[in-house]
Amino acid sequence: MRNYYYLFWSDAVQRFIKHNPKERVKTPLTLTSWVFTLTVLSTMLWLKYFHVYQNKFGLFGIFTTLGKKTPFILEMGVVFLLIYIINYVLIFWRDRYLLIIEKYPLGRFNLSVIVTMAMLAYFLFTIFLYGYLTGQM
Repeated sequence: MRNYYYLFWSDAVQRFIKHNPKERVKTPLTLTSWVFTLTVLSTMLWLKYFHVYQNKFGLFGIFTTLGKKTPFILEMGVVFLLIYIINYVLIFWRDRYLLIIEKYPLGRFNLSVIVTMAMLAYFLFTIFLYGYLTGQM
């Protein structure tokens, strides 16, 4: 069975190397981690709207000691940093992406662009629908 997370990263890294052979290989890490962060934001908005996740300490409640004084940008920065570190350790630490590239060769479809666009569409749809349902738009 294929691991779609590693398949996605294999495709993203191989296509980046193919089109930008002289640049650093770790460049897609920042962009993809940001898209993953936006997806986490979208999921948290859904949970907040349907009253599944109620937290009086901001959207994520990471800094519970600061409470509502925590800026939203700071929370998103922390979530981005966590996702960035997880992606780095799972993919790029000790050049593990080379093993992943060997295991999952470049396929016919560009999975990295498809998944990235799907996550961005999910984020935008969630933001607009949340604004419409709460009467903020």
